[in-house]
Amino acid sequence: MHSSTTPSVTNDVINLKSQEPVTKEQIYADGRELGFADNAIRVMEKRYLIRNEEGKVIETPKGMYRRVAKALATVEARYGAKEAQVREWEEKFYTVLSRFEFTPAGRTVTNAGALTRLISNCIVLHFDDSMESIFATLRDAALLQQAGSGLGFAWHLLRPAGTVTVASRGMASGPVSFLHAYNTAFGVIKQQGRHGANMGVMRVDHPDILEFIDCKRKEGEIVNFNVSVSLTDEFMKAVKSDSKEPWLCEWKGTKMKPRMIKRNNRGVYVSHEDVTLTARELMDRIVEAAWTNGEPGVLFPDAANRTNPVPHLGRLEATNPCGEQYLHDGDVCNLGSINLAQFVQNGAIDEARLRDVTRLATRMLDNVIDISDFPAEKVNKRFRENRRVGLGIMGFADMLYQLHVPYNSPEGFATAERVMKIVNDASHEESEAVAQQKGVFPHWEKSIFGPHGQNRLQRNAALTTVAPTGSISMLLDCSSGIEPFFALAYFKENIMGGDSLTYFNKYFEAELKRLGLYTKELVDDVVKTGSIQHRTDLPEDVRHTFVTAMDISAEDHIRMQAAFQKHVDNSISKTINFKNSATRDDVRNGYI
Repeated sequence: MHSSTTPSVTNDVINLKSQEPVTKEQIYADGRELGFADNAIRVMEKRYLIRNEEGKVIETPKGMYRRVAKALATVEARYGAKEAQVREWEEKFYTVLSRFEFTPAGRTVTNAGALTRLISNCIVLHFDDSMESIFATLRDAALLQQAGSGLGFAWHLLRPAGTVTVASRGMASGPVSFLHAYNTAFGVIKQQGRHGANMGVMRVDHPDILEFIDCKRKEGEIVNFNVSVSLTDEFMKAVKSDSKEPWLCEWKGTKMKPRMIKRNNRGVYVSHEDVTLTARELMDRIVEAAWTNGEPGVLFPDAANRTNPVPHLGRLEATNPCGEQYLHDGDVCNLGSINLAQFVQNGAIDEARLRDVTRLATRMLDNVIDISDFPAEKVNKRFRENRRVGLGIMGFADMLYQLHVPYNSPEGFATAERVMKIVNDASHEESEAVAQQKGVFPHWEKSIFGPHGQNRLQRNAALTTVAPTGSISMLLDCSSGIEPFFALAYFKENIMGGDSLTYFNKYFEAELKRLGLYTKELVDDVVKTGSIQHRTDLPEDVRHTFVTAMDISAEDHIRMQAAFQKHVDNSISKTINFKNSATRDDVRNGYI
């Protein structure tokens, strides 16, 4: 099977310049007809509907979905589809979008078929250990950041502070100093209004790990990065066994102790001091920092590399800003999510429809690749060589409420495993079918799917992930990713220009009314507290079903992530919620 060659990379733009502005009344009437809540229409109007050069909205919600469906269906013509077939794909795509069964990521919804170049959020960039490479990468990163991409960087690829530099005969300033430089540059871009998030990653065996762990201790110093420590299998084994041996880091094959870096008031390297500590003591430092302000997060790179789909490209070193995508240098993942809330019929999961929508969603996301265009050629090239897709889910908590299944129960975990297996299997089946029609991804032959591996045709190097589905969850009025609902009622304040939105869970409200328990007193209490676990006047099965994030133990949050991870190609963005009274041991146990 031949590898696919990519036709001309241009966004298939629908003629928008001639369109007249639409009124707010038209937007709301159109949105309500589709079934959008008013809060969702407000989100859509601010973030997704196309505007003309004067800033006036020129499309309705139906028009938005028609634009996206048409832009993605037009790609089929590049691979030989006739006009009637393209129209058929457009109708299928429009149907799953307008029924709220699936949506691509927000940037695709905003820019597919529009005048702005279409880019994806998830990109990882590496740098070589040289000044030239560090600043060439910063140039690419700045352009991608300006376009709105989220970026991940592997800072352990740079030499430790204090290392002799051959070219200048000076001392290396170390990766954390360059992290500060990147953070400052991205802050300038943020002031211009367009920016993405960033992830900074360092392996636990890099000599500058202590400085990295503490790099966000001072509030407001590094504001444009999340940071995560990559915990190796070797390190975790030493932590769990409480090894008394000093933990040794490594640079270019030389073992050395972690060091404390001393800098002057301008951040310039002055000196360093070796530190003797065990793996358990180093873990304590990570836990202390995370307990104090929530960072660093942790990643497990050896686990990720055990399922590296294109190992000939090297190790996976870093993730996108939210951690659900391990990617090689320059690689991209375009995201989209299936809304599980829409697949419950008569108290049961509609598995047949879930399979059908998954296959359509997979084809849609594959088509996104052909009309994407990044302002960095390295990224454009790698994106098309691997054709990664990040198909995930959202609305899982909605599904459980409808099924009357508690999130933190064996049945809840089993439901997670069941639905994710359906999505993963159907997505790979569609990727195989599209490969037969359009060709495999260019790196297929050397991948795990190639003739020396599984020998299975695939259009995409990887297919499933679970992203945090922030704004698209708000758009479709469902829970984000695999998370439980944060509360049964809540306010979202200062979003998208200062708006405040009020939410009251529709499934909970319907259940209260069905049972004749809906009262103003109860509603006011739920709005105030967000939970019903203190309401012993409510039936026990209602309290068990309608649990929220803070009602669930850290262990059960992790069990849920594990249930999903069994059938996910890449990783999962998941929050473990702790009460304010949580101890350092709670955090440590969560990580372990």
